[in-house]
Amino acid sequence: MRKTLQELRKATGLTQGQAAKVLEISKQYMSMLEKGYRNPSDSLKERMSKLYNCSIADIYSAINSTKCLKID
Repeated sequence: MRKTLQELRKATGLTQGQAAKVLEISKQYMSMLEKGYRNPSDSLKERMSKLYNCSIADIYSAINSTKCLKID
């Protein structure tokens, strides 16, 4: 099963606020990303993959999983 952005973040043990600070974005923007309301830039996807210790392909998969959950 593919993981969502929220699951990737939680697997690192970070709160939204902590992850947002490291990624240099606001907590509100982090929330919007996790809910599928916004798409991260390519540079943000790279930073997320480093923070979550996963591939960029995993980030793309997580983004798509989040959007699928939003539609259901």
